[in-house]
Amino acid sequence: MRLSRCLDICGVALAAFGLVLLSGCNESTVTVGYKLPAPVDLELYAESYYATVDMEGTEQMGTITASYDDLNYSSSGDTLKVKRKYVMDKSRGYLKNFMPTELAFRIKEVDLTAVDRAVISLEGIDDGYDSLLTRIPMPERWRKQLLNPEYKPHLKRLEKHRWEMTHLLKGEIPSKGNITKLLQDQGRLNFALIKIDSVVVKGFENRDHRRCLDYVVYLTETESFPYYIWEQHVNSNIIPEKYKAYNSGLKAEYNTAFEVMMEPETGIPCQEREVKVGKHTMVHPVTKDTVVFESHITNERLFNLKRPEEGSAE
Repeated sequence: MRLSRCLDICGVALAAFGLVLLSGCNESTVTVGYKLPAPVDLELYAESYYATVDMEGTEQMGTITASYDDLNYSSSGDTLKVKRKYVMDKSRGYLKNFMPTELAFRIKEVDLTAVDRAVISLEGIDDGYDSLLTRIPMPERWRKQLLNPEYKPHLKRLEKHRWEMTHLLKGEIPSKGNITKLLQDQGRLNFALIKIDSVVVKGFENRDHRRCLDYVVYLTETESFPYYIWEQHVNSNIIPEKYKAYNSGLKAEYNTAFEVMMEPETGIPCQEREVKVGKHTMVHPVTKDTVVFESHITNERLFNLKRPEEGSAE
């Protein structure tokens, strides 16, 4: 009798636990916010792959960039602040010191201030970028190209773009499904320089022992800032020598999937991944003949919380 009673109690308890677990797994909505109860320190590993497709249709991997940075997130009211400090570089390949978008992660310190999805100040790029170029070994002709005064505004734009894509969501949203119309109605997809095709929430993923909301932004981008993918394509024997002359009218369009995983309560990032398929057009300056080639670019960023070491004093 006592055993039977025990089994009944255990059965009820297990059923109740199962219902709680099931309800947690089947959340239909989630609330996204960006307020931090306390500062958060993160380690960032940023890695990018730059490949192009040769004349036979085979992908040829070129440059692989990799860098480590320390991040500090803090907030005051509705204002968020992020301090990024460069730690070390592990890049390799033909243009390891020549991709401006990746060099940005090697600037000594960058400070970003934002309210919601809007970046209101960005410091450190102006002086930090020039200082970086003076100490990195590279051919002088490349250094002169990289010192183009138009590059720093573009680098700032890219920093803002990343912030906007990773802070698209706010308030209560479905935990899975296409939320493009919802965000349009909220006025959160009104960007001037990019065209967002759709935004899809995929649910929750575990990253860095954290429960992270996963969503993907599908967008179309034009080449408003050089990835130097043309230089890699024509100067590293991926295509025949004759195409080095096709050096004018360079333009590109990318179909991009920008995936974001973050803690919905605070917006603290877990992982970001940009996968770009580019269509590049290059023109011969004399004959005006055009040649089109395809590029595959992947930007991956992993964010790990800095945790106290085991056995350290509290």
